[in-house]
Amino acid sequence: MIPKENPGTSPAVFSLRSKPSLPTESRQLPPHASQVIFSVTFMETNASSTANVDRISALPPPILHHILSFLSLEQVVPTSVLSKTWKQLWHTFPNVEYNPRRSTFRRQKMVLKYLEQFLLNRYLDAISLEKLTLRVELLSDDPDLESIMNRCLSYAFASNVKELKLDVGCCRIYNLPQIVFYLKSIYVLDFEFCKLEPPRSTVTLFSLRKLCLSFVHVDDEVIRDMVAGCPLIEYININNCPGLKSLQLLGLNKLKEIKLDSNRCGLERVYINGVNVHSVDIKVYLEPCEVNVSSCKNLTHLRLDGLSITDKWLYNQISELPFLEYLALHYCMKLRSINISSPRLKELVFERCEELVEFELDTPNLSIFKCFNYVESFSSNALALSQTLLCFISHPVDNEWYLKFIKLLARFNLCSNVLNLQCNHEAVLIPRELREILCPPLTYHKHVSFSVLSEILEVSLANLVDCLLWITPHAETLSIEWPNINFYELSFQVQYIFNFIEFKT
Repeated sequence: MIPKENPGTSPAVFSLRSKPSLPTESRQLPPHASQVIFSVTFMETNASSTANVDRISALPPPILHHILSFLSLEQVVPTSVLSKTWKQLWHTFPNVEYNPRRSTFRRQKMVLKYLEQFLLNRYLDAISLEKLTLRVELLSDDPDLESIMNRCLSYAFASNVKELKLDVGCCRIYNLPQIVFYLKSIYVLDFEFCKLEPPRSTVTLFSLRKLCLSFVHVDDEVIRDMVAGCPLIEYININNCPGLKSLQLLGLNKLKEIKLDSNRCGLERVYINGVNVHSVDIKVYLEPCEVNVSSCKNLTHLRLDGLSITDKWLYNQISELPFLEYLALHYCMKLRSINISSPRLKELVFERCEELVEFELDTPNLSIFKCFNYVESFSSNALALSQTLLCFISHPVDNEWYLKFIKLLARFNLCSNVLNLQCNHEAVLIPRELREILCPPLTYHKHVSFSVLSEILEVSLANLVDCLLWITPHAETLSIEWPNINFYELSFQVQYIFNFIEFKT
């Protein structure tokens, strides 16, 4: 509650501004809100008005901590001078975040020294720390700066910090201290632009649930020893870590989700064996990489991006995943003719697999199909899709191309009531001579959305609509999206009027 200003007083107002966050036990902010504002008003009072002074400070500490959680370190620190209450709140604040947008080396060092003293005081007073986030662009090779960083981390670890996020920027490499391998009470480790040397003894990260490494210099030995000491690990995210050649995740019974991204980092092999792994997302660009996830028998979500996998590899791997529900293949350039048999698969996505020309599906529970490829041949068992998205980038060249296009669309005639079609506008401009001799390919779709990929629409809208209504003559709704400068979108309902002639006998 914000106290009202009494007449005749001289208020001093202190405003705290921050980007909105989503409280767990409070209402969501309006979508248009750009900041949260808390105002604390201090007034000259007498005995009769004492009850109205500084009501925010009278709130319980958990609520005040929640208010401070909206703010960064540099915004929270000034509140400590307001009163003893606010000083104590800052001293016991469970989440500490330092994320300067711009900072000189001198100011950076000054703030880190202040943070070091603050963390030391918490340690000496036996005050625990829930979360520490440091995003510091190390602008100098000054060894004293690295020593301050090491001491800050040591005091945080001594205060039993549960979550640590550290990003030192790309200006220099920061060698993480060995103690990071032996934090028995930590839940989350998130490092960016650091270096991990091999542990000198057995890793004891017994409470770690989440591990994120981005642009961290590591090798196979470090990752192997590190995950071996994390019996409760549930989530692993490794993003472009130089030095990592082979990633083997074995015997991690609590592991549920894995994300891996390697762009010219030299990754050669990935082998995952986890009985409870349900999600795997692998991106490997411009390098051959051997991947094996067939031992993840409970896998439900698989996304592969940029991998040099073959038709045979895909068939063999999918056949070993009986509970797979989501499969997405992006930029897998060696796929040509694939056969997917998966009894529980619900969503299938193909995108920019340029050499893919045909596929066969045996997926009785498939409900969403998205294909960003032009394929020449498609066959499947009876599908009952809730949504179909087809994206064709190639341009029509002759009547033979149109015949293949119409034949492909006809394959999806009985599959679903909703069709999203994305292609150049020329693709749907079926020549009149073909429309006069062929049957419309889509006669059962009720809702059709057509997205024009070309920015220039070299045809009249009436002609475009006429061709679309030939392709899908019984559509109840038809929408056209054209991404020009103003992103033009047209949506309308189609009504058919029949005149009945009564014959009298």
